Amino acid sequence: MRPSSVRIWHNGPSFPPPLVDGAEIFHCGDNLGFGEGVNRLVEQVESDHAVVANPDLDLDEHCVERLWTEMAGHPRAMVSAAALASGDADRRVNAYGQRLTADYLGICPDRGRSWPAILAQAPDEVANAPERYLGPSGGLFALNCREWRARIGGPLFLRSFFLYMEDVALWIRLRLQGAEIRFCPTAWASHAWSASTGQRSAKKLYHVERNRLWLLRALFGTPRAAGLLPMTALRYAAYLARARSVGPGGSGLAKALQLALSEGLRGAVPAELGEYFRGCDASALPRSFFASLREQLANPVE
Repeated sequence: MRPSSVRIWHNGPSFPPPLVDGAEIFHCGDNLGFGEGVNRLVEQVESDHAVVANPDLDLDEHCVERLWTEMAGHPRAMVSAAALASGDADRRVNAYGQRLTADYLGICPDRGRSWPAILAQAPDEVANAPERYLGPSGGLFALNCREWRARIGGPLFLRSFFLYMEDVALWIRLRLQGAEIRFCPTAWASHAWSASTGQRSAKKLYHVERNRLWLLRALFGTPRAAGLLPMTALRYAAYLARARSVGPGGSGLAKALQLALSEGLRGAVPAELGEYFRGCDASALPRSFFASLREQLANPVE
């Protein structure tokens, strides 16, 4: 099964639009960020379902078909697929389901895990995933547009986040609204991890940590966000240790983190977050969605 239409939002103008046969290219001349680009495309979807995919993905030929089959069996759910490390002969997982750190970062604890091993345990993975994971990696998932519009509506992602943490905010919102989230381990794609910003780059760190603090302040208030900084410091120490292994990409991390903490804690929380989480009781989020300390330090970045 192939998608009925392919639509791409081009966040130019600093680079040319991608060339994909048969795809419609949309743009406004500005870089709106990942979340708002997806929002603009979702607004135009007339069908009941859509697959949201990052531009750095190479979808398996059966990916969309398997997502559709899963959704057809669960007509009120959202469904995710896995993203794998690009060019990895051993097919090691880059991202699948997300769990929360103590300070509300979304991490993928299965990173580095053998994908064939996951497939061998597919029945157990499907059965346990909805209770273990907050939601899927935001880079690839199927959306039930009809249910979204009927039950929640409005923008899918927070525009003000620009990059990173939009998916964590969405999954928290959906979980608190009682929405069903499914996982489909047989649907997958190859993923060029952090192709836009660089792996463990200063730019990525800034957006992740600033947005994480805005999220915490919107859900719990500034004192709670500040009170979780010791966990952030511990996680950041693990982040720095791993960043040294990627060479020049790790430069400027301390400065980026300082700026993110300053803006995230002292700057005004964008007004859209209040509307986005209106009526949500964040304290009701089950503890089963939170990662263990070992998982948090092993995978300290989103």
